[in-house]
Amino acid sequence: MPTRCLSRTTASVMALAAVLSACSASSDLSPAPPPPDNSSGVSATASSVTLSAERVAVGDAITIVITPRAADRTRFGADRTVQLRVADGTATGRLSAARYFGFDSTYRATFVALSTGSPVRVTAIVNGVTLATAPSITVHEPSPSWTFCSLTGAVCEFIGRRDVRLIANNGQSVTQTFYGSVPCARDGYARGFRDAPAADYVRCEIGPAQFDVLENLMPGMAGLDADLLLVPRGDAGVATPLVRTDPFTGVPSSEGSFRMTCELSHMAFVDPIVYPGAANQSHLHMFFGNTGITSNSTAASARTTGNGTCAGGTINRTGYWVPALFDVRTSDLIAPAAATIYYKTGFNVEPATVRTIPEGLVMIAGNPSNVGQPQVINQLPVVTWECERTATTNTGAIPSCPVGDIVRLVINFPQCWDGIRLDSPDHKQHMAYPEYRSDARSRCPASHPVMLPIITEIFRWPVQAGANPAFWRLTSDMYPITMRGGYSAHADWMNGWSAAELETIVVRCLQASKDCGVNALGDGRALF
Repeated sequence: MPTRCLSRTTASVMALAAVLSACSASSDLSPAPPPPDNSSGVSATASSVTLSAERVAVGDAITIVITPRAADRTRFGADRTVQLRVADGTATGRLSAARYFGFDSTYRATFVALSTGSPVRVTAIVNGVTLATAPSITVHEPSPSWTFCSLTGAVCEFIGRRDVRLIANNGQSVTQTFYGSVPCARDGYARGFRDAPAADYVRCEIGPAQFDVLENLMPGMAGLDADLLLVPRGDAGVATPLVRTDPFTGVPSSEGSFRMTCELSHMAFVDPIVYPGAANQSHLHMFFGNTGITSNSTAASARTTGNGTCAGGTINRTGYWVPALFDVRTSDLIAPAAATIYYKTGFNVEPATVRTIPEGLVMIAGNPSNVGQPQVINQLPVVTWECERTATTNTGAIPSCPVGDIVRLVINFPQCWDGIRLDSPDHKQHMAYPEYRSDARSRCPASHPVMLPIITEIFRWPVQAGANPAFWRLTSDMYPITMRGGYSAHADWMNGWSAAELETIVVRCLQASKDCGVNALGDGRALF
């Protein structure tokens, strides 16, 4: 199991220590271990304590794996009492509590390094039996590491949020932080390199992916067992509107459409639609778009606060969020690529009937309680799991896409509004799916007569070396881990658009039955 890096600066480690102070275990053993219990069945010699790495930088983390076994190698369940002790050296760190992992009958804990010193050792006591001491842990100061990404003139693409440096042939460099990609050029636009001095730049290099530590207050929910989660750090977003002149006004099409990309903003145990005002009540979500979405957010606050990680900056402060994806074997969260968001007329919908989305609208698509089957309403796939490059059949579960491919989740929102309510008790009743037909125009039911644009959200997770999507689950998958993950897929949408630009998209692209491509508003302007 690889080291899980936080890539934090030494200055941020002090804040990290405060965050972790509430962890259920620390570098001192408390309470003292009970006396040996020979009836426990645990064999000190047959059991083991191993580390994901023996060297760790300040602010980074390693995983400690405790494998209790009987003398005949019999495995144990989740009923063992596991305590950990860090001793023998002067380096300091914090330990999470040990959590049971059923797939291999082990217990796992996270050690976050806080300061350097002489090497320390971790000892595990399982039901009163002291296991063999793990190899020593050496804590060292972080050292910069850079990897070639691209030559100038190309796009530097990567996974997660990273420092990227633009390097000139004389060694001069400019370092800035980006999520997912950046044009490798000095004359980058607002989302590219900014204010770089004149030089003959030749290449771009990337630093390690950046993470934050998040305490899991509901360990075990959906199979996410770790007490401390290493969460991919999101994009900081843009604090201004980003619009530029663009001669492209769309091309005639059978379906009017507009699409844009949005970077990951943050992850949090909140859902302001389902649990308004209540932090740490929801499963873990990934948020895209508005960086300011919290448990207290409303559609009104979303329009006026927060940076934007979508094209257009603060023109689109909409909140888009879905359950996070993780590996059930390790509790490692899977870093997403940028999301693609479509606004379209819909399948066989008369373009002239589409109306703009009202301010204040919120809604949910998909069923978080779904188990064992694809989600389909009125012949429309509400949720589709697929591989981006490999042919797959949508079964409702996460497909086993090969390394190098991309797992893709497509969610279609309802587009028929009752014309009255901006929300409803279940956050769905005020919306409905059209009655889709292939031999005539699709239409909205009489109970929900107002046809809005259909919103399609596409989320993507690259499959990196060593990964296996067969073990991936959503944090909303509340059914047994023996079943494939993904059936509970759903998404939330909270309107934060500038009303003028959204109206322009509806009139110039959708009602005009034009494909406006990526970011073009259809009126000679484009978001960027």
